[in-house]
Amino acid sequence: MANEVTDNQRAALMDFLREAMLVLRDDKPLDVNNPAFGKNHEETKTVFSAFGEVYQFENGLMPEADISLRTADDPLDYSDDRSRVRIVPFAFELTFYVAVRGISPSELKRELDLADYWVSSDGSRSKDNDMGPPLAETPGQHRYRFRANTHSDSRFPVDVELTYFEPGSDAPVGTQPSLWLVRIARAYPLLTPEMRKQRREEERFKKREKYGYMNLCTGGVCPESGYWEGWTKESGPTDILSVEKGQKFDLVRTVPLTTARSSCPMVPGQWMWLCSLEEARGFQWMGLTLNG
Repeated sequence: MANEVTDNQRAALMDFLREAMLVLRDDKPLDVNNPAFGKNHEETKTVFSAFGEVYQFENGLMPEADISLRTADDPLDYSDDRSRVRIVPFAFELTFYVAVRGISPSELKRELDLADYWVSSDGSRSKDNDMGPPLAETPGQHRYRFRANTHSDSRFPVDVELTYFEPGSDAPVGTQPSLWLVRIARAYPLLTPEMRKQRREEERFKKREKYGYMNLCTGGVCPESGYWEGWTKESGPTDILSVEKGQKFDLVRTVPLTTARSSCPMVPGQWMWLCSLEEARGFQWMGLTLNG
């Protein structure tokens, strides 16, 4: 049995969904006390991330539903130590206790500015939002998938999934399907620890190549905070130093840090990118392990 949505419930539901899109697609700062979401009444750890949370909301203006927001450690941060990665919003989900009638897929597509296609996990694009008739194991359920259109200020690709219940065979002619679930999620890539390691190495190489072309030498201004490797023409890589963005690069040691020495002359030299401050813990360089 479905409930017909009222005008006030429709307005509250659309406010919630638009605000969720602003947070997930346009990276609007998340405020869990935003009245559009309702009252934040519970916070638990998510099973999908060791560091994310699940926030549960109650919204008396909307049809009764399980309303949740899931956060996670930033998938676009490739750091190995996930405890030091910022937490980002991942997905909003509404599951109505009693499905609501009166809100069609085409209305939600228009209100949320959704595209005429959806994107699968392998990146391929499908032009049909309608996922077809109900499956035998889920009779009555009808699903739709969308990729949200990007705006000028959009920061993330977003997927939207809608689940409806089709009216039963004994329902009056013209009975509309009833909305049961709305899920809005950022389309983050799925990365294993091994894949993150590969991405970190790729980014280091690109930065090292980029800054290498700039020929950053003693007296020059550091373009990015991180650990930098000092080079001399005579000895090659001999030094390592944490340098803040905007600081001037120092002289370079002429005797490697890994070599026993009683004195160490300093000379002008070149500085090459090594790693970010966040990546420093456990980083290996010339037989040394950084503590971060």
